[in-house]
Amino acid sequence: KIFRESEPLWVGLFLSTEAVGYYKAAYSLVSFLSVPADPLIAATYPEINRLVVQKAWAPLRSFLRKVTTLSFAINAAAALGFIFLGKFALILFTGRQEFAVAYPTMLALLVGLAFNYTLFWNRPLLLSLGLPEFPIWVTLIVGLIKVTLAFWLVPQYGMVAAGALLSFYYIASVGVMALRGVKQIK
Repeated sequence: KIFRESEPLWVGLFLSTEAVGYYKAAYSLVSFLSVPADPLIAATYPEINRLVVQKAWAPLRSFLRKVTTLSFAINAAAALGFIFLGKFALILFTGRQEFAVAYPTMLALLVGLAFNYTLFWNRPLLLSLGLPEFPIWVTLIVGLIKVTLAFWLVPQYGMVAAGALLSFYYIASVGVMALRGVKQIK
């Protein structure tokens, strides 16, 4: 959690409390992507585990394709909404016109969170495959890279860089874990 949920602290350290407010508003809105994803996450783990235990690799790959397609469609629709209505949503959400400056940060966050919620099955798959330590190492390594880059990028490029770094964290960590899981079941 230190790599995913500490962003307001880094933004506050490198920028200002005002930037923290803008960042938190952008993150709060994009976090609504978890609403349709959470039931999918809860529903897929038992099925993934059942298919792994049965060593039903072809049905497992088919199941993961279907779940990924469904979550991608949901996230793509939500992304279009954020792209076209994001500034308005920020203003409506906060009740203040000046929060529209968080729109680029919201889009930067959207990329990583949509990726994360599209391939949300990566950890349950690795756990079912008996690889619980792999996600720990991946998140640690990618998280350390993210934090290191924050010292250089956030002071220079602001809260958009903080959002982009969190997206990098999700894309790199989730991508590596999903690839490892898919490679394992081939």
